Amino acid sequence: MKDSPVVVVGLGAMGSAACAEIARRGQAVIGLDRFAPPHDQGSSHGGSRVARRAYFEHPGYVPLLERAFRGWQALETETGLPCLKRVGVLLIGGPESEVLRASRQSAEQHGIHVMTLAPRQLASAYPQFSLPGEAWGLLEPDAGFVIPENGVRAHLDLARQHGADLRLNTRVLEIEADDEGGVVRLDGDHIDAARIVVTAGAWTNTLLPAIAAGVELAPQRKHIVWFRPRDAMACSSERMPAWVIDDDGACGEGLYYGIPTWPGQIGHEGVKIGFHGPGTPVHPDTFGRDPDPGVVERFRDDIGRYLPVVGQPVAAATCLYTMSPDQHFVIDLLPGARSVAFAAGFSGHGYKFAPAIGELLADLVMDGGSALPAGFLGLGRFAQA
Repeated sequence: MKDSPVVVVGLGAMGSAACAEIARRGQAVIGLDRFAPPHDQGSSHGGSRVARRAYFEHPGYVPLLERAFRGWQALETETGLPCLKRVGVLLIGGPESEVLRASRQSAEQHGIHVMTLAPRQLASAYPQFSLPGEAWGLLEPDAGFVIPENGVRAHLDLARQHGADLRLNTRVLEIEADDEGGVVRLDGDHIDAARIVVTAGAWTNTLLPAIAAGVELAPQRKHIVWFRPRDAMACSSERMPAWVIDDDGACGEGLYYGIPTWPGQIGHEGVKIGFHGPGTPVHPDTFGRDPDPGVVERFRDDIGRYLPVVGQPVAAATCLYTMSPDQHFVIDLLPGARSVAFAAGFSGHGYKFAPAIGELLADLVMDGGSALPAGFLGLGRFAQA
């Protein structure tokens, strides 16, 4: 197999990590991206992404998160680029919050250090927040956020160091494959591949129509807004952790989250705030990328309830979520064409996993399987539904 390349289609979070890992293992690899990563056309940008291990979404993710956190540390050591900032992550919710309950359960099951903060303790430790009712906190001190632009750049640098052939601004038109190998068709050219990895985010439906026919992967437009601090110190990473608020649906179906200001901040200045919940369905080639002023105004009004130390919005941007039906990742070999591995449907919470997903994809295309505990993310769960 080493005489024929593995082709990785899409070099964002997961594709850059897969490309680096495959090249590190000595396999010839060609990486393709329709843009020039790191870029802001997909899902791997925005300057920061909350990174936590006490995972309320599913305890099965935690071993992958442990692997990913070690991977971020190793990547920083190898490349010198900062990728993971351990400023802590604070979850806030009422006494019946399912987010806090499930996060605490994951922490207990996997031995992750967390601290429960009763309402008075929460108010004393983090007076920046103004929360109605009896708000409790769950602090994971060793968590924080990852820097997506640095992560993509570092993985691509590492891939190049190990001999990867990276072809940017190269659009893939079609993929044809069977169990033995495949052809990646470009505009006026093609590449014969021993194996293929597809990490194309919102473009997965177009490139893998067989997956689109069986599993609904829905690209959605999401907003991110940066706010100018009224109190600069209170909003800095010295005093404020990254945070998630479970307000029991008071601001709609989903969760507001935020990341403090930090030294060397990439991109826009200010406190970054997003809303993890349903977005607007879009096609990735045609959706409007300009932020909606009405959404920005809603952010301002909602956040004013909970975080009075921030002032007015200073910047806004849009990005893409690609939602799976159950909001869990979809990672597997392609049925009928097992020379193709794919990872998609990260549903707005995948970036921090990139080093682990890179390993998993390398295992799948080079060995046909993996010892990493990711079977619960495979296609089989949809066949059983």
